[in-house]
Amino acid sequence: MEVKKRLSQRFNLGGNYTWSKAIDEVTDFNSDFQANDQTNVRAERALSAFDERHKFVIYSSLQGLPSRGPDTPWFSRIVADFAVTPIFRANSSRPFNLLAGVDVNGDRHSTTDRPPFAGRNTGIGPNFWTLDLRLTRRLPIAEGRNLEFIFEAFNLFNRLNFASVNNTVGPNFTGPFRVAADRELRPSDPLGFTSAFDPRRIQLGFRLNL
Repeated sequence: MEVKKRLSQRFNLGGNYTWSKAIDEVTDFNSDFQANDQTNVRAERALSAFDERHKFVIYSSLQGLPSRGPDTPWFSRIVADFAVTPIFRANSSRPFNLLAGVDVNGDRHSTTDRPPFAGRNTGIGPNFWTLDLRLTRRLPIAEGRNLEFIFEAFNLFNRLNFASVNNTVGPNFTGPFRVAADRELRPSDPLGFTSAFDPRRIQLGFRLNL
């Protein structure tokens, strides 16, 4: 579902929401995601590693009026030729697979075995949200030419968005199997976070338009 609205000639606002549910039997880009029991792939049918139930995106564009000479009010001169473009993204958690870390079923493949009776992708991963911002201003230098200054910030509020989980819980893990990762745990602990997405990044630039 997507909504777009032009609130004025220079202000646009929009957003979209995606609801989805992904189910599969295997994830084929990595052998460590193969079936726990190769003789019963049907038993692997569960939420996909790509399942992302809710996703929000909100964006807008605000442009200041162009410069109009010395008679323009001071506030209008300050915001003249500016353009602000924020974008907010948020999504719910993705599942992850609980692993025993040893060869439980004797198939000589220890990286895919789950604790006994654990279903596939029953772990609850971290959610994610970030706000990115782009700010530009054009300064006219001659007829048909201008110099554009650019400020960009990614993850403006520097939110800690975790990326991966230590999903090796051991063969004696008895559940409940529908468990979430815990930020209070160390990366070496079962269900502790092991990596994160980029922190806040800021970059400056300029462009000469001829």
